[in-house]
Amino acid sequence: MVLNKTETPSVPAETRARILKLASELDYQPNHPARMLRSARTMALACVIPDITNPFYPGLVRGLQSVAASAGYDVLIFDTDGRAEGEERATNWLLQGRADGVVGTFFHLRVPQLTTLARKGIPIVRLESQHKPKGPLPIDSVYIDNAEASAAMTRHLIERGHQRITMILAEVGPSARRAFGYASAMRAAGLVPEFITDSRYSEQSGARAMREILSATRDRATAVFCANDILAVGAMVEARAAGLSVPDDIPAAKLLGLTTVRQPEFDLGALAAHTLLGRLQPGGLEQPGKSLELKFEILKRSSA
Repeated sequence: MVLNKTETPSVPAETRARILKLASELDYQPNHPARMLRSARTMALACVIPDITNPFYPGLVRGLQSVAASAGYDVLIFDTDGRAEGEERATNWLLQGRADGVVGTFFHLRVPQLTTLARKGIPIVRLESQHKPKGPLPIDSVYIDNAEASAAMTRHLIERGHQRITMILAEVGPSARRAFGYASAMRAAGLVPEFITDSRYSEQSGARAMREILSATRDRATAVFCANDILAVGAMVEARAAGLSVPDDIPAAKLLGLTTVRQPEFDLGALAAHTLLGRLQPGGLEQPGKSLELKFEILKRSSA
């Protein structure tokens, strides 16, 4: 028990200390393949993400790992590059028995495609942009209300006096829900939504979109709302390169003074891990899927 788990409340502290001391003196390491054969478990959880360079995901992984480690599980990361073929490779990788459960951001795969994993006894927790209805399979969701977060940010810009607000989007992921919230808030204020859509969430995409905005000869936007922080960083850099003043929570956003929606990424990862570990308990796979919400926060900084 002591060697298999980070925390063992049922073992007296003195006994635990003696065990760890002797294991250290003997240079003992558990044999992982043997442990897998005995338990029929890999003692690993997978985290499938679209872009490891996106500052949102390291916090998510930290939250996932903090909970997984205390239960004796490792965390394996699979980067799909946000592409459909990457998500399919991740699914095939999981079907080979590489992990006992998966937390994933899936831009392209939906429940019908994930059903094969669930029926193989691999529980899934999806990071979603909205509430998902319950289903019969062990496929759960954790989310913040992306539409309301986007609407709240748009209302903040309108309250600052902006009426010409352009939104920069990507073609995949949560952009649709974020666009819906933005458009709803704009129309509620009697304003006209304007969109520029690029292929990916990247600084290059944000910069390209900002160049298009700046090329307007009349009625140019006075505020720009980006569907994620990476797009926003590219847009801000391009604006400054064009000689515009962008008035003076991810680290880059804080350094740049970027007004942003803070998603509780660490808490999302921890909640996802707790949900997976519950599924791996006896009878856990028999419960219907559930959708769990955490709250967002608008961080008002100097860029707006």
